[in-house]
Formats: sequence, C-alpha cells, structure tokens
Amino acid sequence: MKTFLSIALLMLPSIFPTGGQDLPISVADSGSKAVDELVVGLVSRRPAPGPTSTEEPKGLRQEGGLGIASLSGRYATAEVEEAIYKLQALGPSAFPYLLKHLHDDRYSYSDQPFISGINSEGWMNHSVGEAVYDFVLTNDLDWVGGYKSRKGADGVGHTPLTFEDYLETRGGMEAWVAAVKDRSRVSVFTEFIDWCVEEERKRGFESKEDEELILGNYLAKRKKIEEAEKK
Repeated sequence: MKTFLSIALLMLPSIFPTGGQDLPISVADSGSKAVDELVVGLVSRRPAPGPTSTEEPKGLRQEGGLGIASLSGRYATAEVEEAIYKLQALGPSAFPYLLKHLHDDRYSYSDQPFISGINSEGWMNHSVGEAVYDFVLTNDLDWVGGYKSRKGADGVGHTPLTFEDYLETRGGMEAWVAAVKDRSRVSVFTEFIDWCVEEERKRGFESKEDEELILGNYLAKRKKIEEAEKK
C-alpha cells in the first residue's frame, strides 16, 4: 500500500514542473529597464546540453528549430537569438548598462570554438555574461583575421589578434565603454578592424599572398559591419 508520502512524491512533478519554463526570470538591475528586459531573453529556458566536449548537442539538426537558430551556427533558442539581435541594435549607448551583466553565469547558448568545424567535436556551453561580451560588447569580432597562427616577416610566430588585445590598448573594458558610449556602432567596431590591420602590418607577412589573404579577411569584415548599419 502506498503511503501518503510516496503519493505526494509522485505528484510533485505535476505540481512543480521540473523544466522551469514557466518560472519568472530576473536579472541584475543595471539602471536601464529596457536593457535588463532584453538580457532576460539571454537566459536559456532550455537546459544546457552535455557533455559538450565530445558530443553534438541533442536536437542540433532537428528540422523545426530546437537546434541551431537563424543559421547563426549557435545552438540557441529563438528567444536567445532575438535577445542578441535586439541588444546589438541598441548600440554603444547600452554598453554601460551591459557591464552589470558580464558576470551572469546562467546558461545561454552553445557553439564551437574557432578551431572546430561544424562537423567536428568541440561544442562548448556559454553563459549569459559571455553572450553579452561576445555578441554585443565586442560584436563577435574575435579571430577576425581568419588564421590560427602565422609567421611575420621576421619568421616570428603570431597568434590572431583579439578584442581583448585591443581593449588592453584602450585601458580595459570599462574605460573603453566610457569612451565609445556616445558613438555609432559602425564607427566603434570599424575602428577595431582598422587597429587590427595596422597591427598586422607591423608584424609583416611571409609572402604577398599571406598579406592579401589576411588583410582581405579584415576588410571583408569591415564592409560587413558597414553594410549591416545601413539595413
């Protein structure tokens, strides 16, 4: 005979749904209600897949979209993708408020690092704070040069320039945000591209072909930023 306790335990899943999809989500108060409401959308209501180091996220290739959304290459829900798009559209004026969310460690999306391909291993889970940094504050501009490593004109090896490298030359994230918050998105991020081109030229190239290929990657990204601003 089932005891009262055992019956109560059986009923718990129907009383308290385990998925948590209907529970309200809150984020830190940044001082901007509009920004914070959008950051709520970065908190995935779908649990993080795992183990992501060796397995492709379940449902990645399912037609209908439980997997990759909007051809972004990310394993993310439609809500997360929409939040990324809307936060990007706010431009640098939102950056001071987004700093408050950089340490939100709740799961947001999964993707593969630059060193992996869409058909290879290496899926990683990322937090809300990482989504804020990667797609809004830095506009997904790491590894723009398109190479994993290369040699300069003097034969010395170099790794790709990153946005973090750039921020160090600007006094760090907070100083950079304060300096760009009143500028347009296109001017802020094309400035980063121009800095990369200048630094790559200082390093020099092993051949003319390398120079044309690498600088071509930067210029193509610059053009993409400019065209996106016109839409």
